[in-house]
Amino acid sequence: MSEATTVQNWTEYKEQLLEGVSDKHRGKIDMLMENVHKENMKSVKSDEVNQVVVESTAPGSTVTGNISRYDMMFMPMVRRVMPALLAMDLVGVQPIPGPQGIVRAMKFRYSEDAAPEVTAGDEASGQNVYEKYSKLALGGAYTDVDALNPFEMTEYLEGNRGKPLDLQVVTDRVDTYGRKLSSAWSLEAQDDLDALDGLDIEGEVNAALGDEINRELDRELVDELTGLAGTVESFDFANVDGRYAGEKLSSMLIAFDNLSAEIAMKTRRSGATWMVVSSRVFTAMKNASNSTFVPANAGELQISSSLYVGTYGAGVAVYVDPYLETDTVLMGRKGSETDTGLIYLPYIPLSSSGAVRNPETGDLRIMMRTRYGMYKATDPDNSLNDAADHYARATIANLELGFSNSTGV
Repeated sequence: MSEATTVQNWTEYKEQLLEGVSDKHRGKIDMLMENVHKENMKSVKSDEVNQVVVESTAPGSTVTGNISRYDMMFMPMVRRVMPALLAMDLVGVQPIPGPQGIVRAMKFRYSEDAAPEVTAGDEASGQNVYEKYSKLALGGAYTDVDALNPFEMTEYLEGNRGKPLDLQVVTDRVDTYGRKLSSAWSLEAQDDLDALDGLDIEGEVNAALGDEINRELDRELVDELTGLAGTVESFDFANVDGRYAGEKLSSMLIAFDNLSAEIAMKTRRSGATWMVVSSRVFTAMKNASNSTFVPANAGELQISSSLYVGTYGAGVAVYVDPYLETDTVLMGRKGSETDTGLIYLPYIPLSSSGAVRNPETGDLRIMMRTRYGMYKATDPDNSLNDAADHYARATIANLELGFSNSTGV
């Protein structure tokens, strides 16, 4: 706990932990750390010995206040694992300060009738705005401008502010739910790890439980997005012709571009900003002829730290799902924290009960939990677009990467 000798209070400690966090994630991590800090202080309020970290008052040392010993243990973990969650980059993230939160999105609506196509309150579609709505003066109808020449149209609009298009911030309530894991260890195991390896068994157990919870949360997210996808396609390499493997593999990239284009057409905004692929599809993308895939991590998988493996095309972030049993691709679009099809609302990213002793055996047990909400933007009155429009997926059959499927030695 060397950090305790260099900081005076919780705020200073938090600022040190936030150093190096990207601007995109800093505000979210800041709020989540505050939530965890409040939870930690509540968890130890009955244990005055552990409520704050107090170092020796010898010359050159510092006495710290309002920093729980669990802040020292868990905050670096929150700082490390939260930016690595798939949810931080694939969907909207709106941290909430309590077990119930408000999710928000923006909508643009026509505020006046324009017979016969537009009714006040309709969401702006783009097509109506482009064709007629912006050419109409107040109170006008579509047929009013059809017979006008450019001079008459200008005169018709002169002195009018044009038909209004209103911004509306829509909200909806979200309830959180949670995940919880526990682990127990014996006093002998604690003695052995401390004496032989110099390890803090409580810290090691917390790290393992937190890692498992976050991996499962990633799985939940991918499953939700796969189920939401409004465009579902298939690609079969049995129908692909080519002179060599790289040329055949490049045909798959054309299918990816088409999936992204489908998202752009449905959302009327942009194509995919990210894609999640199986490990075999990742290998194919690296080796396709004329591929625009730019690998990260020297082109190697580093599943223990991040599922991010590089970019494709015009900056589409690529992630590998190591648990996919079939060759698939899932593509999606995240415009902002509100312009998205699914929103992740973390409340308490990680929280621990602390080590609890069994009075009969003396063994220790610890519980780790997280609380969060997930909101599917499927309600037409409370979402920017239908959630399904933001996601597309495809299965890939008969992908050949050079090895047969035989089990011979």
